[in-house]
Amino acid sequence: MRSREMYGHYRQLIEELSNKAGVGETWFDELKVIAHQFELDAANLARSSAQRLCDELCDQFEQEAYQTDTESRRKVLMAATKLLELQRPSAV
Repeated sequence: MRSREMYGHYRQLIEELSNKAGVGETWFDELKVIAHQFELDAANLARSSAQRLCDELCDQFEQEAYQTDTESRRKVLMAATKLLELQRPSAV
């Protein structure tokens, strides 16, 4: 999967999760699975492309989290940002 396709795919998955979250705490387990799959897919990209993709997704989710009025959606988007930042490919 190319970088642009991955951006759309993972943005959609996390957006869908953020919109349905709120009942129970199972959303975090689902989010961890999505983040792990992202890490595996990003490993197939050039390091700089993977870093840029991760940064773009994190920026997007963080911005949306600050703009939403829904607490559960904000939690999912901020957790996604943190998980992706932790899995961001290093510069070296």
